[in-house]
Amino acid sequence: MTIPSEIRRKYGLKEGDKVRIIEQGGVLVIVPLTDIKTLHGLGAEHKEKLLRGIKELEEEHDEEAKA
Repeated sequence: MTIPSEIRRKYGLKEGDKVRIIEQGGVLVIVPLTDIKTLHGLGAEHKEKLLRGIKELEEEHDEEAKA
């Protein structure tokens, strides 16, 4: 499939990149598939907030399990 160069540049697509095509409401949507390695460390600035949230969920789960 050929994607116009201005679209490729705008969305950072390169030859060989994988995409998923989804039909939605009679329209085709092209979604770039991200390599999992590029996601490594993406949420580092939110680490403490995420850890607090996980701890809260674990505490909730423990309380529900006791009931």
